[in-house]
Amino acid sequence: MPICELGKKLKIQQDMLLIQLFDLDEPTQMLTVDVWVESTWKDCRLTWDPKRFNNIDNFVIKAEEIWYPDLIFYESLHGNFEEGMFIYGESKARIFSDGSIQLGAQAVFKSFCRINIAQFPYDRQRCNITFSSWTKDTSNFLLVKKEEAPGKKEDHAFVSASNGEWMVEGFPSFDRVADRKVGLDEASGRSRQYSEVAFQLRLKRKYMFQQVYMLFPCMLLTWLTLFVFIMPTECGEKIAYVTTILLSLMVFLLMVSDNIPRSGDAVPVLGIYFCIAIALVSLANIKTIISYNISLKGKDFCMPACFIKILESGKYVGLPLTHHNEAAVKVISFAMKPRQAGQNPVTRHEDSEVPLSTTNPESHFGQDENKWRFLGIILDRVFLIIYFVLNLAVSIWILTRATRRMNSIRFERLLPCFDLPNVVKLNKNCKYEL
Repeated sequence: MPICELGKKLKIQQDMLLIQLFDLDEPTQMLTVDVWVESTWKDCRLTWDPKRFNNIDNFVIKAEEIWYPDLIFYESLHGNFEEGMFIYGESKARIFSDGSIQLGAQAVFKSFCRINIAQFPYDRQRCNITFSSWTKDTSNFLLVKKEEAPGKKEDHAFVSASNGEWMVEGFPSFDRVADRKVGLDEASGRSRQYSEVAFQLRLKRKYMFQQVYMLFPCMLLTWLTLFVFIMPTECGEKIAYVTTILLSLMVFLLMVSDNIPRSGDAVPVLGIYFCIAIALVSLANIKTIISYNISLKGKDFCMPACFIKILESGKYVGLPLTHHNEAAVKVISFAMKPRQAGQNPVTRHEDSEVPLSTTNPESHFGQDENKWRFLGIILDRVFLIIYFVLNLAVSIWILTRATRRMNSIRFERLLPCFDLPNVVKLNKNCKYEL
C-alpha cells in the first residue's frame, strides 16, 4: 500500500455512475444495474517530471501491474467470488505525473435490495450499494466519497437510467466509519473500524401498469356486483352471478401475490384493497342468499306481524305502498306478478295489483306468498344502498393513495457520519440509513 509518510493514511476517493437500471425483481429482491465504478488516489512512488519525458503527463496501464484497493460491496449477489470481491478485474488505470491514479471499470452489479411492500404499487424503494476494503481498517486506510465541485451537486445517474417500471429519483453517496468483527476479532469480541462509501439508489414505481391491469378490473368487478340487487329473483342466476365475480377477484389477488416478496412484515395497499373487495362481494353473496330465501317462501309460511311493519316502511327505500280503505278494513297493495299455487317461480304473468292483506280467507295463502316476495324486494333495495356506500368509500380510498404517496413518503436528510480530520471519532447524530 503506497504510504510514503509514517503515520499518514491513504485516502481513496470512491465514485460510481449509474448508466442503466435493468431490473428490480421484487419476489427475489435482486437489483440489477449497469454502473461505472471509479477509484482515485495518489501513489507517491509513481511521480515524474513531464519535461524530462516529452511532456507526457499521463499514461494508461493494466490495473494488475500496480497496487489498487481490495474493494468489495456488501450487497453482492454474484455467484462468482471474484466478481463480488474485486470489482476492477482486468480494467485499466490512468496514472498522472503527480502520482494521481484513476482506476475505473464498467460492470453489471447484482445486489440485494430489501423491498418495502407496504405502499405497493404506490411505493418508493431505497437500494444501497456499499463499498469497503476487505482487509484494511481506518488505522492506515480511508475510503471516502468523491469530493464535489464547490457550489455544484453531482448527479450520479444518467437521465436515461430509468426503465419502464421504475423512475430513478436520485443516486446520492454517503460515507461513514463502521465497526466490523472479522475472523479472530469476532471470536475475541474485539472490533475494528472500517471506512465505507454507500451509494443509495432511490426509485419510484411507475404504477400505471398495476392500475390498468389489476386495480381497474377489480374495481369494475366490485361495481358490477351492485347489479345483483337489481336482478329479479325469478331469473334464478343471482347467486351464480356473484360467485363468478368472487372467483375472478381471487385470480387478481393471486396476481398480486406473485409480484411481491413473500414477507410477513407488511401487507401492500393493493392487497388490502383486493381483500376488502373480496369481503364486500362475499357479503353481497350472503345478502343475496338471504333475500333470495325470503322472496321464495311459499304459502306454507305465514308472515309475522313485525315483518308487516317492514313492508309499510318500504317507502324509505323508494318502494311506496298504496293504502285503500274499504268497509273499515285496511288493505295494503302493490304492483306485482303473482304466482299461483304449485307454479314455477320463473313463470311470468301480467302485472296486476294484488292485495297484501284482506278479509277473504280463500286468498290468504296467495297474499302471504306475495308479501314474502315484496319483503325480498325491500331487502334487495336496502342491501343495494349499503353496498353502494361501502364500495364507494373503498374506491375513493384506493384512488386517493396515488395522490397522497408524494406526501406520505419523504426521504430524511442524511447527515455525514464522521468528520474527515477526526475519522476515528464517530458522529453521534449520524442518520445514515441502510
